[in-house]
Amino acid sequence: MSPVRRWLVAALGTAALLVLLPLTVLAHPLGNFTVNHYTELDLSGARLHLHRVVDMAEIPTFQERRRIADAGGEAAYLDRRVAAEVGDLHVDVDGRGVPLRVDRHLLRFPPGAGGLQTLRLEVLVSADLPSSGAHDLGFEDIADPTLIGWREVTARADHGTHLVTSDVPGRSVSDELRRYPDDLLSNPLHTATARLRFVAGSSTVAAPPTLGGAAGGLRVVTDRYTTLVSAPHLTLGVVALALLAAVALGAAHALSPGHGKAIMAGYLVGTQRTRRHAIILGLTITLTHTVGVFVLGLITLYAAAVVTPERLYPWLTLISGLLVLVLGLVLVIARVRRALHGADHDHHHHHQALRRRGLVALGISGGLLPCPSALIVMLAAISLHRVAFGLGLIVAFSVGLAGVLVGIGLLLAGGTALMRRIPRVAAAAARSRIVRLLPIGSAVLITVVGLGLTMQAVAAPG
Repeated sequence: MSPVRRWLVAALGTAALLVLLPLTVLAHPLGNFTVNHYTELDLSGARLHLHRVVDMAEIPTFQERRRIADAGGEAAYLDRRVAAEVGDLHVDVDGRGVPLRVDRHLLRFPPGAGGLQTLRLEVLVSADLPSSGAHDLGFEDIADPTLIGWREVTARADHGTHLVTSDVPGRSVSDELRRYPDDLLSNPLHTATARLRFVAGSSTVAAPPTLGGAAGGLRVVTDRYTTLVSAPHLTLGVVALALLAAVALGAAHALSPGHGKAIMAGYLVGTQRTRRHAIILGLTITLTHTVGVFVLGLITLYAAAVVTPERLYPWLTLISGLLVLVLGLVLVIARVRRALHGADHDHHHHHQALRRRGLVALGISGGLLPCPSALIVMLAAISLHRVAFGLGLIVAFSVGLAGVLVGIGLLLAGGTALMRRIPRVAAAAARSRIVRLLPIGSAVLITVVGLGLTMQAVAAPG
């Protein structure tokens, strides 16, 4: 074996190990865009204690770090941030607003993905309660409802105060935003209000809860791609292996849910002479996916005061869903007409088919939602002063993604040919009917995907 070939085999083997080894980092389990809120209402004697926790994932934390620098340090930043958090908490007793006062706060930056940090802010707020009798208490968290993330409220009573009724639980299912339940990751809690009836206890002032008292942190999850950018030492060999690993991880990423594969299937299955279309679709999805990363990165860096990624992402989902829905309906109409008038009629009347602009629009809609991990790599590269390396990792990741998507598209493009090779034992009429109806079914699939994305965006909190 020649030295060059030996080196190539070793490099590929090492890249494979990088992909397969359990490289563990602290990545936010709810997603890199999320801003999560928790409020505990503790009715203790004649005092109400509110324990407010804000847990930010890597991308919002990156933006907060810039705001801290702009404010001139953590102390000045905390003055504004804590005041804003308290301003989002509204409490009334028997219909009358109750003034809140800040007792203490704690700010920490636990490690996150790609060498970035997450943010955990805890604020302890208190208010006076009536010292006797039964009363109704209302609570509302009016923090920006368009933020993506978890929102949870709990209530408990002690030191002689008794809860008669409560529409929120007494214990946090997320351990105060430390460990999010696996079964709720895809459908986070969104509780922002509480209604309680309580019987007041003694006027004895109870000790307030402690901040950061419980041990534990975010659940450890694996994100191999984001670990590449934060390698301790960058040598030529490490860079080469990291780029190879990024290609492999991009290929694996293409096989995960999403990335327009259902859209590709819906368009390509049952159509004729579509290998060129498969390549256009795969490359358009990848290009849109990659450009979206750079656009969101630039917004995070330079336009956070106007719009932030966590607010933009739901709108991207809605736009993507509407695009897919409209184009799916156009495809259904075109393919129904083709089935009614026959393939020859359609061949001579190309206007019934989706034109290249529609094909590109499908690709754009399929890739409109950028990969959060790639955005993390970009931001981490900037914070680590490794911009060129980070851009190289994103491009390598996109090469792997494009290779798999184009390959899937080329396989799907042979759908009609495969249908025509159905065993001769099948009745010719039935075979012909399947070949005719398959394009319609695949167009319906695109429409269903678009409808699902649209409903998901519309049903999102806020």
